[in-house]
Amino acid sequence: MSKTFHAALDDRAVIRAHGPDMYDLLQRLVTGNLDQVTPEKAVYSLLLTPQGKFLFDFFMVRDPDEEGALLLDCAKSRVAELQKRLTMYKLRADAAFDDVSAEFVVVAHWGEQAAPLQGGASFMDPRGEFLGGRALVPASNLESFLSQADSEERNAADYRAFCVSQGVPDGALDIGADKAFPIENNLDLLNGIDFQKGCFVGQEVASRTHRKGKARKRLVVASLEGTPPEPGSDITIGEAKVGSVAGSAGNNVLALVFTDRVAKAQSTTATAGGSTLALEVPAYASFSLEGSSE
Repeated sequence: MSKTFHAALDDRAVIRAHGPDMYDLLQRLVTGNLDQVTPEKAVYSLLLTPQGKFLFDFFMVRDPDEEGALLLDCAKSRVAELQKRLTMYKLRADAAFDDVSAEFVVVAHWGEQAAPLQGGASFMDPRGEFLGGRALVPASNLESFLSQADSEERNAADYRAFCVSQGVPDGALDIGADKAFPIENNLDLLNGIDFQKGCFVGQEVASRTHRKGKARKRLVVASLEGTPPEPGSDITIGEAKVGSVAGSAGNNVLALVFTDRVAKAQSTTATAGGSTLALEVPAYASFSLEGSSE
C-alpha cells in the first residue's frame, strides 16, 4: 500500500517581493530564471556571493492575491538575513521585500501519490518531482486546505528526514553560508541554477565550474549505523579522510565527499564520529563514486 504524507513546515517563512522594479532587480541577482515562474510552476533559486559561494536558497512562486508580486518560500531561521540582503541590493530600485510569514503556512505533500493540492500557491517541487508537492497557504485557510489531502499528517522533522534520505540538503542546516559552493552541494542537479538565463551575482565562478564539467566534491547520502555524527565530523575510509558530515536526520547522513578519494579507497563503507556510513550517490545525480566524473 502506497503512503502519502503532508506536513505544515513551521521552519519555513515567506517574503513577498513586489514593486515596479522588483522583477528586473531579482532577475539580475538570483540564479533562478523568473521568466519560468508561472501560476502553476515555481522556481527553486539561490542567492550567491560575488565569489560564487552559497548564501541563501528559496522557492519563488507567483502571489495569487497580488498581481506582479512573488512569494519567496525560505528558511525561517534566515528570513531576516535574506530580507536585509535583498534590500541592500535594492538601492534606488522601486521594490520591496516584506516578511509576510504570519499570513502563510508552507505545506509539503510527499509520497508515491503526491500531487499539488488545490488552493493557495500550489506547485510541484521544482528541485525534482520525486519530492512531491508544495504550497504556500493563507493561514486562515489552512484547515480547509488540509482537509482535501488524502494523506497522513506528519511534521517538519519527518519531512526533513525524507529529504535527507533522498540526498537533498536544507540550505539553512546543511550548507555553510559564504563558505560552500552550490555545485558541490548538488544544487545544480536540483535545478537551483539556470546557466542559460544571463547574469546573476556569482555567475562567473558558478558558470566556470559548470563548464569544466566536474566538481571534486559532491554531496552524497549515507545510511547510518550508530549515533548520528556531528556536522563537520571527518569521514574516513580506512586511514584516508574522504570528506565531512554536512547534516543528518533519521537514519541517514548527508556527506560532502571528494569523489576521487572515495574511488581511490575502493570502498563506500566509511566511518564518522564512531559510526558506520554506507555512502551512496543520490538517485537524481549523475556522478559516480567509482572513479568516473559527472
